[in-house]
Amino acid sequence: MSKRITTLTFDLWNTLYSDTGVASGLVKPRRLALLAELLESRGVHPSEDELLTAYRAGFDQYMEAWTSGRHFGAREDLAFVLDCFHARDARTEAEREEFERIVTAMEDALYLAPPTLLPGAQETVPALAVAGYRLGIISDTSLTPGRVLRDFLKKDGLLDCFTTLTFSDETGFPKPDPRMFEVTLAGLGARPREAAHIGDTPRTDIAGAQALGMTTIRCAGTADHPEPPEADFVIRDHRELPAILEQFAG
Repeated sequence: MSKRITTLTFDLWNTLYSDTGVASGLVKPRRLALLAELLESRGVHPSEDELLTAYRAGFDQYMEAWTSGRHFGAREDLAFVLDCFHARDARTEAEREEFERIVTAMEDALYLAPPTLLPGAQETVPALAVAGYRLGIISDTSLTPGRVLRDFLKKDGLLDCFTTLTFSDETGFPKPDPRMFEVTLAGLGARPREAAHIGDTPRTDIAGAQALGMTTIRCAGTADHPEPPEADFVIRDHRELPAILEQFAG
């Protein structure tokens, strides 16, 4: 290989952590209850079916925003649901405080069911850091923001392995926006040609990294998305990474 990889950036969902079951179990009922609580505080009392329909419509709005390059988080989701029911705007300071409290509670709901690491991530990420690779995270977020995701990384002993963490709720724009990659590489002090990005989604992870000239590695450990653009490498277990990186050594 003519170039040497010194820097690795990782997507988070379906790359480091699996999102299987995130929307079910304890998390979804908690978020539905919070939506109902907010609506009732504005004098709206939806049926279970009406509430579920609005909840699903909120997800559709998130997907539309994500694919068009806009951030859509808990605050935007709550505002959308209020609009669905033509609920009145916050008129008092107490109503504004209630809205912010429920935003935070929606974001915190994932603490009820922490996500699980993908195969090989627990041992491979620290080993790469010890080996001297500069590591970063470039992650799109939805209802769960970067502040909560940092807690999961810390709980699993991985937070300190990463020098720079870039989350779309903090930047205001998702991948494949080049700024997501540029700000991360700048924080890591790396040029694109000496960096590789590992992620699961071709449209955002692979296309975004390739546009800057980074090496790309598609993670198919949980979600296998073989559509174009094609990555330089494909892994299903993070323990496959060292062998790939050896090809760029020297």
